[in-house]
Amino acid sequence: MYYSCAIVDDEQHAIDVLHDYIEDIRFLKLFSTFNNPIDALETISGGDRIDFLFLDIDMDGMKGTELSQHLRAKARFVIYASSHLENEVREIDSHFECYLGKPISMKRFTGTIHKLMQLNNLPINN
Repeated sequence: MYYSCAIVDDEQHAIDVLHDYIEDIRFLKLFSTFNNPIDALETISGGDRIDFLFLDIDMDGMKGTELSQHLRAKARFVIYASSHLENEVREIDSHFECYLGKPISMKRFTGTIHKLMQLNNLPINN
């Protein structure tokens, strides 16, 4: 069993970092990456539900907070990956599940995934 992930960020470096972290956790599988929020909206809206949606906040075309409003029903968890401070993000969107401050460390990434899974009683199959 695995949990599906999608990444939406207009910075390729940020996508690459999250991609590598996801690959290092055996029970996560990357569904897709997007550097354009409009493309992400179209693809994710028409596809299967995903488990972890990683969103940047400041993107051209559509803010990550707006994108999350459109995709919340298609994602079990929305995790903002942003250089904004967590308090700033909370003021923008008080309904997000988690926040990863950039630059993102593997330790923080792994801890966030495990915390969400434990809080929601999701099995971890290694």
